[in-house]
Amino acid sequence: MASAPQSEEIELLVSYNAICERQRHALRLFAGRGKRFSTEELSLGSGVKEKRIHAAIRPVSADDYRLLRHEELASIAKFLTGEGLGAAFVSACIEPCGLGAFELMDGQIPLPKVLAKAETKVDVAEERKRLIRRLAELEDVA
Repeated sequence: MASAPQSEEIELLVSYNAICERQRHALRLFAGRGKRFSTEELSLGSGVKEKRIHAAIRPVSADDYRLLRHEELASIAKFLTGEGLGAAFVSACIEPCGLGAFELMDGQIPLPKVLAKAETKVDVAEERKRLIRRLAELEDVA
């Protein structure tokens, strides 16, 4: 029976530092001096404390840098979605995974295989067939 590798032998596919840098970059796209929102506006809109936003925008090497918690990140994304910027924010955050995001219309169910790695090449013929099937499904619903 093979033994499980020890935790110190496992190498993560995406580093902590890469996530910190991307989250910081995503925040800096929309919040701060000269950006669409001040940190105060982002805080008021999302419910995330302004000091937490400031800490996440600081250089990752700074002693007072802090990565946002999942619920804080999701709250900021939800606020930015209301402003039409949520998908861009989330895409900037998850870029190290090779993924992107898009906004769903009200009640829209995500289609199968919509989230795909950025490197995935689209087969035009298969995409055309998929779209024709989807249109047929929509005509049956209407």
